[in-house]
Amino acid sequence: MRALFALLIVAAVAVLAIACTDDDAAPAPEPVATEAPQPTATATATPEPTPEPASLSDDDLTRAFVTSAIEYYDEHGLDATVEFYKSEAGIESGRTLILVDATEYVLLVYRAIPALQGQYVGPDSSFTTLAHFTELATEEGAWSVTRGINPETKQEEPRRALVVLHDGLVFASSHSALVQDVAESVKEYVSRAIAKYEADGLDAVISHYNSRDSLEGQFYLFLIGEDDLYLAHPIFPHLIGTDIKDVVGSDGQELGREIAVATGEGAWVEYLWPHPVTRQEQQKVTWAIRHDGLIFASGYYAGEPETGPPAWRDADPREYTVQYVHQAIERYERDGLESLLNFYNSVASFEGEWYLFATDANDIYHIHPLLPGLIGTDIKDVVGSDGYELGRALAEATDEGVWVEYLWPHPVTLNEVPKVSFAVRRDGMLFASGYYVRIEDPAARTVEYVQEAIEHYRNNGLEATIARYASEESFDGQWGLTLADENDVV
Repeated sequence: MRALFALLIVAAVAVLAIACTDDDAAPAPEPVATEAPQPTATATATPEPTPEPASLSDDDLTRAFVTSAIEYYDEHGLDATVEFYKSEAGIESGRTLILVDATEYVLLVYRAIPALQGQYVGPDSSFTTLAHFTELATEEGAWSVTRGINPETKQEEPRRALVVLHDGLVFASSHSALVQDVAESVKEYVSRAIAKYEADGLDAVISHYNSRDSLEGQFYLFLIGEDDLYLAHPIFPHLIGTDIKDVVGSDGQELGREIAVATGEGAWVEYLWPHPVTRQEQQKVTWAIRHDGLIFASGYYAGEPETGPPAWRDADPREYTVQYVHQAIERYERDGLESLLNFYNSVASFEGEWYLFATDANDIYHIHPLLPGLIGTDIKDVVGSDGYELGRALAEATDEGVWVEYLWPHPVTLNEVPKVSFAVRRDGMLFASGYYVRIEDPAARTVEYVQEAIEHYRNNGLEATIARYASEESFDGQWGLTLADENDVV
């Protein structure tokens, strides 16, 4: 499975003290003599702590921290700055510094994940948030909101970051973002997509926003055509070509229809949706706006993510497949057919590679979240690319169940790979799910995959190797290549 990097900008919450006033009138205070100010301490190699009077906002404090870091750099130079802000001494009020060489796009200071220091974080890198910082930074400073981890609570939350360009370097730090800050950042992200459409055209927008390079933390764009069909969705590509009005949440909310009525004025829609990193369902707030007949939409996650690894991660795939199917049957028997259809036709029903496909008693699909175009068709008519009549094999299922192996698109890559499915009848209906065949010796396959890449490099050179292994075609199930030069730059 393709490795994904989701970089998290780390900082802490600054506590803002707010002075309170009494509504009752009070006599004017008597004049009080002011003491002479104490002499200022002699400057040292450690920056003076940023003052935190009640008049300073979180934005003020973050800007003061970044300004202090720039002053430290001007006085002591790059090497001393890197050394100081990599250390505990470089933390102030929970804030940490991110420092990037804006010319070479090299990450110099990043306390959140020190192992990434020295990596390339520019255009076309896997580090989309940091790459966005290098594009956004100005000498006056620019603000950006992304999703990161609060180091005090250890919970994921929106973070508001200031990025400043100074002497060829990007200085950045962040704090917890307010809801209104996140909302404005979503609108700004969508506005940039519209601007790209105006400048480069529809094809360029579709290509860019269907790639993971377009992700900025939790933000990604989904694009809807004039006919309400998905044109772009980088997280769930199987939705492309389907009608957004048919998208129903796991709770039965017709969220697709709510988004589809967006006008040129724009509208906010709130609903349950899987997080792009955890794939666990959270409350999402989406901004959708029509422009030139198209719907441009993105959103932020307002709810707290679930904690702990998902149950399927280390499960036996055969056992988990049976368990997943029986959970669907239990929902049907407990909550009825409508509840079953609503939940299992939504993306919220995906658990890793597992999803339900089901038919009525006449073998007509009424559930298939990966390929919704199959709904309404007869499963017995489904034939694999190799000619295998897999639909007929599945339709032979009884109350005891049947196992069938065949070729089928993987829900992440949409590439065709071997799949093993379990199908069982209940009330005449067919309930089925499956897993994708694992490599028996993953360690040996990893070595083999790397060796194949080395041979390709020897035979075809560096540029051809980069081009091949940067493409989707190079992925083999969960295997993908990471390539670094002699300086450990990816």
